[in-house]
Amino acid sequence: MNDRDALYRAVLDNPDDDTLRLVYADALEESGDPRRAAFIRTHVELSRIPEYDPASIRARYHDKKQKSAGGRWIAELPPLPDGLSWARDPFRRGMLGAIQAKNGATFVAHADELFELYPIESLELSDTRLVDTAEFVACHWLNRIRHLALVQGASGPAVRRLLDSEHFERLTALHLGPQLTTSATVAATVRSRVFGRLTDLSVHEDRRGGGSLIGELSRLTTTPKLKQLDLSSNRLTAESLGRLTASVALQSVEELNLGDNHLGAEGLAALAGATLPNLRALHLLRTRPTVDGVAALVGAGFFPELRSLSLGGNNLASTAATWIAGAPAANLRVLSLHDNRVGDRGAESLAKSANLVGLLVLDVAEAHIGDAGAETLARSEHLSNLMYLNLYGNAIDPAPVGRLRKRFGDRVFL
Repeated sequence: MNDRDALYRAVLDNPDDDTLRLVYADALEESGDPRRAAFIRTHVELSRIPEYDPASIRARYHDKKQKSAGGRWIAELPPLPDGLSWARDPFRRGMLGAIQAKNGATFVAHADELFELYPIESLELSDTRLVDTAEFVACHWLNRIRHLALVQGASGPAVRRLLDSEHFERLTALHLGPQLTTSATVAATVRSRVFGRLTDLSVHEDRRGGGSLIGELSRLTTTPKLKQLDLSSNRLTAESLGRLTASVALQSVEELNLGDNHLGAEGLAALAGATLPNLRALHLLRTRPTVDGVAALVGAGFFPELRSLSLGGNNLASTAATWIAGAPAANLRVLSLHDNRVGDRGAESLAKSANLVGLLVLDVAEAHIGDAGAETLARSEHLSNLMYLNLYGNAIDPAPVGRLRKRFGDRVFL
């Protein structure tokens, strides 16, 4: 066994130690594999920073092919036993670490082999059957799993038994649903022994409109550790969102995804009235907030601390962009307004706003912007920090396109 192999074995034995991964990357570079070394270093760095950090933005929009996407290695993944497959994004902190299993029995049958070869930390179960759970929860390799996804949901009894396993020592991220995710499933999750350790929770309920989860979270008396909460596609209402924001459930949340819920102006007003001291990223894709909802949102106490805001796909009029441009948004780094009627007037408001001087990403694709709006963006004295400007799908003539390219270079996408 050479030094590089010994270092890889050390990573397998200590999967949480990023320093060992970086030392292994150094060994790869010294042995003539600088691309793989750079890939590991980049992934380790990205795992430590939020989506709105400049390094994360650079990797997503500019360095993707070279370092962050895995490139040719996606096509060269080693085969797995029947019933197992690599996740769509199989890499975790630069190494193969995410798999999908047909069910718990399949995972258990091959667990020894898997963890002998790879630092697996993310597991998706396509089917969670109560009959499989006894053997599954007894598997000591569960102590390596950080992220668990029950793709089709699970029954309440199955989840109750599964999440009470003493081996889920590292589990901090959980995804449920939507199929078969019932009120009993949700109750078992929130009352489980692992819930108090979760920092990342994604729940999509089956036919319940998120009501069960809202009820369980709203009854909490102790603030959970949740930093990321995804409640998208749950048919939430303004009333249920109001109950949630009045509870302690969101006090630690830094990233909140409410996309694909028909919240309307009333829902955004309820959200705006909440005290969310740690909220930094808010996703409101296809929530139908109307201009009145946006006006309420920019007046929220948490708005000045937002770093990332997504309002795409809402068919908002240009006035919504004007409200955002006039808001206290000095900390905002990512603003997505794609698939709205921003128009030339809205583009002008954004371009002339000194409040948006910190923007690194502005997404106004398919936003009805024409030559006048493009010219204003190209001349803006406040958008000099932009690392990515998305104007795809707007009808802009060659002359303004040339001025945009001269101003922003490869930072503009047309």
